[in-house]
Amino acid sequence: MDTILVTGVTACACVRQTICDGIADGFRTIAVKEAIGDRVPGAVAWNLFDIDAKFGDVHTVDECVAYIDGLATQKIAAE
Repeated sequence: MDTILVTGVTACACVRQTICDGIADGFRTIAVKEAIGDRVPGAVAWNLFDIDAKFGDVHTVDECVAYIDGLATQKIAAE
């Protein structure tokens, strides 16, 4: 399965919509927790909670980097 790591500036709009679009197109979507912002106080926390509960996964930057590093290891092992 292909995966999209999502970052962005507006959690309640473009980030959320990108995650929904990714799921609709058959991708696994991961919101990168520390790389998402918003102008409205509390919007990031609420949207990440809702995204994690309904749509995609929410992971830290460290977890996402480890995931990407793991892909490189898998590719080397397959060769």
